[in-house]
Amino acid sequence: MWSYRTIARSSTGETPFSLTYGTEVVLPMEIVVGSLGTKSFEEIANEEGRREDLDMLDEKREIAQMCQTLYKSRTENYYNRQVRVKNFKVGEWVLRKNESNYVEPLEKLSVTWEGPYKIMEVHKNGAYVLEAQEGRAIPKTWNAQSLRHFYS
Repeated sequence: MWSYRTIARSSTGETPFSLTYGTEVVLPMEIVVGSLGTKSFEEIANEEGRREDLDMLDEKREIAQMCQTLYKSRTENYYNRQVRVKNFKVGEWVLRKNESNYVEPLEKLSVTWEGPYKIMEVHKNGAYVLEAQEGRAIPKTWNAQSLRHFYS
């Protein structure tokens, strides 16, 4: 079950069973009734065919690894195209996502954004130190993904 959840079949083009044992799974019912899977199973059932199949297993795994790497890079590129970089400057007013602080459990109609907060410091990688309207410092640094501009 772990391999089904961690390996996208579309990325490798193979099932975890075939990558482990070198052949597709054949159910006992398919042997009794007969199917295309059992035909290919009967063809490789002999000793020589099974050895060839196992010899090709390493190559099959390498091809699956290359396909999975390509799939991951395409997914990463797609995600990176969708990301919008947010830059805030010291002194700007922002709203903070309510779900990012986990003070109260969110319900269906609860407020999504809270604030406004003033940006006091800018750190590397999109981290910001905030201050409330009353002048008290907000603990922790906050990521730019949890913030948005406040227009009054």
